[in-house]
Amino acid sequence: MTFDDILKSNKMTLIVSLPKNTVEFAEAAVKGGANALKVHANVHHQASGNDFGSIYEQKEVFEEIISNFNVPVGLVPGAEKCASREEIKLAEELKFSFLSMFAHYLPLYMLDTNLNKMVAVDETYDITHLRVLEKINIDVIEADVLPDDRKEKIHLSDLMRYGRLVENIKKPVVVPTQRVIEPDEVKYLYDLGVKGIMIGAIVTGSEIDDVKSVTEKFRNEIDKL
Repeated sequence: MTFDDILKSNKMTLIVSLPKNTVEFAEAAVKGGANALKVHANVHHQASGNDFGSIYEQKEVFEEIISNFNVPVGLVPGAEKCASREEIKLAEELKFSFLSMFAHYLPLYMLDTNLNKMVAVDETYDITHLRVLEKINIDVIEADVLPDDRKEKIHLSDLMRYGRLVENIKKPVVVPTQRVIEPDEVKYLYDLGVKGIMIGAIVTGSEIDDVKSVTEKFRNEIDKL
């Protein structure tokens, strides 16, 4: 099944954004119950504080992660600095399942890839912008609609932001943990129609054992839905 097929068929899909691109972190997430993984290239990751090199530089570890675990693996191919056409071809050859990138950084040549595309949108996009995405070769929407990443709780107003996306676009919506979303709060996202939660360093921390234990807690709550 493709990444977007999994999102459409599951009640709620659990994606783990790895704080470091290592087999050990991937294993911890999968053992904890992750349905999919996400790794990074060409970026400084704000929440984890880590810098990630190019796809070429990380080719061997990406091969290991993709071949060792039977879950879809997605790739952030960059931000201001973005993967070239050749790097995207390499990502296809490595058998990544999806690309994940902000709409305002995504170059148009990435629309031609056969990989699923998860596009992050922020609060600056109005409803008209969102509806246009129905006509573009995009598979999944990431609701990156909070102004920044920080270790604070979410509130009702944040649920309203997520719900606005769900109400205005037919494609699956994934919520990333820009804030501290607790495992037992997943039910509120589910009630809105959110199809996936992507947990990262804000809630998992940056230690292997913590990634596994936090993923397990989210898995347990999702299984109750």
